[in-house]
Amino acid sequence: MIHTRLPVITNGFSAKKILLAGGLFAATAGGIAAYRFFNNAEPDTTVSRLKFTPISLESSEKLTHDVKRLRFKLDDDKRLGFNVSSAVLFRVRQADGKTEWRPYTPVSARYQQGWFEIVVKRYDKGLVSPVMHALKPGDTVEVWGPLPFLDYSPDSFRDVGLIAGGSGITPCLQLTRHILENPDDHTKVTLLFANKTADDIILKDELDALAAKYPDKFAIHYILNSAPNEWQGMAGNVDRSVVEKVMPPASASTFIGVCGPPAMVAAVSGERPGPVAQGNIGGVLKELGYTNVFKF
Repeated sequence: MIHTRLPVITNGFSAKKILLAGGLFAATAGGIAAYRFFNNAEPDTTVSRLKFTPISLESSEKLTHDVKRLRFKLDDDKRLGFNVSSAVLFRVRQADGKTEWRPYTPVSARYQQGWFEIVVKRYDKGLVSPVMHALKPGDTVEVWGPLPFLDYSPDSFRDVGLIAGGSGITPCLQLTRHILENPDDHTKVTLLFANKTADDIILKDELDALAAKYPDKFAIHYILNSAPNEWQGMAGNVDRSVVEKVMPPASASTFIGVCGPPAMVAAVSGERPGPVAQGNIGGVLKELGYTNVFKF
């Protein structure tokens, strides 16, 4: 079974504010109590849901002209420890002393010890991503979480279809890896990954490796807005014909997750009103009759 866990974000992030806000979970997220969420820390994890924890950057890898993979250090015997699907809030300090935060989805394995990784796309006018891109090994940031968005249980659905655009691949990869690496989960996963150009595709090696390792459980399709002549995949936008071609058909046993630029999300699944609200199912997925839809 899949339950949504709606994130509660407060400016101060004090434990009192977060626990009070936790009432929203019980009221709107399938009866998930604040106590369960904020008191399920595991002994071999280091990052807290009640306070910001300083961690240092271990390494930085440039994936594209505006995307980096950042690895953050944990104690050797510790892990991040997160439910699928989850994000971690990063707080950074600006030059003027003000702090800003943004959520990022871990792309490393759930039980990885000693470190975890995120992928960050740089926005020139962003308040956090330029600071994250400027980090050097040994630099420190503060993190809070993990913050779960989706409770996934094995065999909740026969088919899971994921539609990702650009850096929206990160929660899709997290969920895909979680399903595939569980031998007791027989769910089949289909991923449609949209990008502007071939050079914009991130994490392709990881995705292709999963497709090769789990050919009976995982299929991936790439689509480019601007495809070169030698491109072997699909070209164009994620429209009705593309979704019909590659996604599992709509049924009670099919779940569709969508993550990407707002315009793509709106066209595919209906506009998402805000960081918490899902909004109504719309766009292509509504036209095709999908009812189990989540917008990351």
